[in-house]
Amino acid sequence: MPAPQARRVLMLICEAGLKGGDADANGRERVRSIAAARNVQSEGAAHYEKRRKFINRFQAATDRILDYAKHETLRNVEKHFRENPSHLSAAEKKPEPNSLAKQLTFDKELFGEELLAAWKEEQDAALRRAGQGLYDEIGMDDPFRLTDTQALRFIKKRENLLSNVPDEIHREIMDSINEGLEQGETRPELMARISSVFDAIKEGRAKTIANTETAAAFNYARDKAMRKAGVTHKKWLFSQSPLIKEHRETHVDAGGQIQPINEPFDVSGVKFMHPGDSSLGAGPEDIINCHCVAIPVEEPE
Repeated sequence: MPAPQARRVLMLICEAGLKGGDADANGRERVRSIAAARNVQSEGAAHYEKRRKFINRFQAATDRILDYAKHETLRNVEKHFRENPSHLSAAEKKPEPNSLAKQLTFDKELFGEELLAAWKEEQDAALRRAGQGLYDEIGMDDPFRLTDTQALRFIKKRENLLSNVPDEIHREIMDSINEGLEQGETRPELMARISSVFDAIKEGRAKTIANTETAAAFNYARDKAMRKAGVTHKKWLFSQSPLIKEHRETHVDAGGQIQPINEPFDVSGVKFMHPGDSSLGAGPEDIINCHCVAIPVEEPE
């Protein structure tokens, strides 16, 4: 426990001892509340740590494919400037900037194929680990196996949700190249621009995808493992992900909510069979970068 929090707990204990009676009871209750909150935080943080390695793997796989596209684009720019030196006559016919930008940008079809294939591989690994992790938590001796149908159904659904991403990234790079060409940038300037845009995609979009897709795979596999193991009830656990600066208040408030395994969680009117589930109408605002988790619990009295 951090020193400031420890001092606060000690102060509460001392206050309770000095005041006695109702104050003593109130002090003990406040101490218990602090301890309970810390336990929830620790449990949520522990579950996040279980998936951190897979988030990093997903991010690395995405970055690798982005690097392929980046290098392909930079080679195209290098070749273009080598074959079209600045001393060429202005009367010589050259492509319009928008047309040239399209020529210089990486192959969109190949990029899409490689990106979706890399994501599929990482999703499959996360699904297997998450299901087995749930079995380990409840002491199941048998190894967990997600059926091929279940795995393929999940991967296909996620693929459909992400199908526009390669096109969007291609368009973003092409638009940036076009802007640089219209401004008459030199080869070093244009190459620096391209590198900067790819770096921003890695830090923003790619990181978000890695976090969201890893969480989706973990929660899906955990749900299937709980059902297969005969778990009757589940509890919503707030994740305490360090990635999120401002946590969703509705998700924090849902922490501790218990539901039968076949009933959805109700998070301020939004229904989830498990965190990250969109089958009952939850939108991106409740799913993107969410690391909440459902844990197995006994039926409440």
